[in-house]
Amino acid sequence: MQQRENWTALALMWKTTPITLLFLASLIPCLDPPGVLSFNWNFSNTLAILISAFLGFLLQWSGALALGATSALSHVVLGQFKTCVILLGNYYIFKSNPGTTSIGGAFVAIAGMSYYTYLHVYNQKPQSEKAVLRKGSSLLKSKLSKENGDSHDGYGAESV
Repeated sequence: MQQRENWTALALMWKTTPITLLFLASLIPCLDPPGVLSFNWNFSNTLAILISAFLGFLLQWSGALALGATSALSHVVLGQFKTCVILLGNYYIFKSNPGTTSIGGAFVAIAGMSYYTYLHVYNQKPQSEKAVLRKGSSLLKSKLSKENGDSHDGYGAESV
């Protein structure tokens, strides 16, 4: 919808946030049985929640920007790449051990995503060259038609 309607990332978020909040508010009683009112609301907890909410907003915004600039498949691949980087970063920086299967899977996934990106970029180069050639040939046709005295550009019907 973002690409079809030519929405910006913030416009997409503005359109989707109300329904997201409706679902979130309806699921809170099921997912958080003790409830919000029993939480210890002090300054540091509230500040941590607000910072987390702001970072979540930035995450959603970056996702909407990526979705607007690429295809849905590329957006999913980018999300999986972020997950793999987080998993490997936790392993390397914080010495967490998710297991050899998870570490190996993250490396295999990153290799697959890199190959997908390579193929995607490689396949777009010839298409962009074809677009330049088409644009050049249409300019050539319009210049030739003007040189030959043809007054219309071929997009409309002749006037009667």
